[in-house]
Amino acid sequence: MFYDLLDWLYNTSYAEMMRDSLWGYPIGETVHLLGITLLFGSILLADLRFIGVGRHIGAGALTSGYLLRVTWIGFALIVLSGLSLFAAYAIDTINSPIFVAKMVLIAVAGVNMLFFTFRVTSGMHLWESDVTPPTAARVSAGLSIALWTLTIFAGRLIAYPEIFETAS
Repeated sequence: MFYDLLDWLYNTSYAEMMRDSLWGYPIGETVHLLGITLLFGSILLADLRFIGVGRHIGAGALTSGYLLRVTWIGFALIVLSGLSLFAAYAIDTINSPIFVAKMVLIAVAGVNMLFFTFRVTSGMHLWESDVTPPTAARVSAGLSIALWTLTIFAGRLIAYPEIFETAS
């Protein structure tokens, strides 16, 4: 049943346009990369501050307002373009162990973000300026950087399945 849904998705006119038009897939990739830039760039700025870099910048300023809006815009672009790219090659993509690894990395990064949001930020007002955040914040931020970097790396590897065919 799941593969029937993927087969239907693969055969939609939108997926065919993404696959067959000269500009569909390249535009989707470009929007995806723009979204990654906005999402990871804004998360990286905040995570570096939470690790202790740029302690003169107020920690609260990085988790609300402008930077948070940039993060959510990046996320929206990634989801919309990612679904478009997935639809174009749904069955091949879902069978890729690298795609599965990427989704697992995103899920773990999401759990880390939830941990940070609900367990770490409660005392953030105490580390507004020139204060090193607590260990839990620094570990979570370091883990965030690692997970998002690995996610981006895995996403790039999806385009090169032959790497894993020759390795077996």
